[in-house]
Amino acid sequence: MAKKRITITAVKVGMYICGIDRSWLDTPFLRHRFLIRSTTDLTKLQQCGIQEITIDTERGLDDTSITETEPQEDTPVTPPQKAHDVTTKASIAPEIERIQHLPQEVQGKALGGELTSIQQTRQFMLEDVKDILETLSKTGGIALEQVNAVTQSIMVDTIDHEDAYIALIRTREFSPAMYDHALAVSTLSVLLGRAVELEESICQDLAIAGLLHDAGLAKIPQTLHRPLQELSDSELRIYQSHPKRGLDLLMQQSTLSERVQAFIRDHHVALDGSGYPTNIDPATIPSASRILRLVDEYDELLSGHQSGKPQTVRGALQNLYQQGKKGMLDDELVGKFINLIGIYPTYSLVELSTGERGIVTANSRENLLHPTILLIQDASHQPLPEPIPFNFSVLGTDSPSPEIVKILHPDEVGIQIDTVLEDWVTF
Repeated sequence: MAKKRITITAVKVGMYICGIDRSWLDTPFLRHRFLIRSTTDLTKLQQCGIQEITIDTERGLDDTSITETEPQEDTPVTPPQKAHDVTTKASIAPEIERIQHLPQEVQGKALGGELTSIQQTRQFMLEDVKDILETLSKTGGIALEQVNAVTQSIMVDTIDHEDAYIALIRTREFSPAMYDHALAVSTLSVLLGRAVELEESICQDLAIAGLLHDAGLAKIPQTLHRPLQELSDSELRIYQSHPKRGLDLLMQQSTLSERVQAFIRDHHVALDGSGYPTNIDPATIPSASRILRLVDEYDELLSGHQSGKPQTVRGALQNLYQQGKKGMLDDELVGKFINLIGIYPTYSLVELSTGERGIVTANSRENLLHPTILLIQDASHQPLPEPIPFNFSVLGTDSPSPEIVKILHPDEVGIQIDTVLEDWVTF
């Protein structure tokens, strides 16, 4: 990290901030590390009385007017004299006392801008995946170069944007077309693979297998594309042949690595022997194959493709948890996945027992029931003049602690998450 201390007057869009000369309590920001993406960010910095900031020239633009850089190691920033403070404890509104204490080393982002940007990127990916799978279904041919390009985008674009991708997968309009499911499984497999520290090459193969794992569904009758409980025994056997049919189709005109082939072949093998194909010993299934199996099951539960009844995130995670306890899924991986997704995923709109409403902006790995929330409506569901960051961990013990009582669908209550977050920056 190449750090440089500059005055507020030298700050410009494109710089990456890694330090501010005052306490976070005296700023409208949650964290003090982020990329300045707009003039709105600049205005907020200037309005809260900041005199100097520290930038990381390796992660953003440099200030070419000076050349002196700070040492590589982090050094404490000396706050300015109180005379320069714009916000003092005496002027803080009572509700601000509930503001949370977040670690300053956590990298931040412009939440609304991130969500909109990732949504556009994901749409481009969807179009490519749709083209890949439609071509495969119609001609039996597959362009591995195109597959590699899409999976490389997944590998690169998900870095530092895990929460946004998880949110978009959760809130998307579920489509019966398999390309939507394919992209979701591919993306989540990469995220979980990284969370358990798999090698990048294995994550890349997981991304490819995620895109192509259900290719065989194109080779079974459309009449079988309905809830599994409605299929006869003979129909179910045909449906369960889709992993092998997919591999046979893919290998006709392309060459996939043996690892990718194994991922696709094994993606419905249950660790207790209840899955399919039945001729595979579950004990031989590696962690990466177990990841694809788990992630595929999660998205099937969300979309309701196999059951006809879509589940909530919490319901889907509870289902996975039970399957882990029964030995059907890798119990340890299920725990990692629940931590990755969060009981209340980032960008969820939630309502507290007090009536207040807010947007989940971060999850606590120590307590998944108590995420960080940006309150946007008061107890009467009226918009707050300024969003208030809220953290359960700093509440006093004198009064009962509020709890999350429900997850709301933003459209049903007339709230657009990306619009609300447009001018809010977390660090």
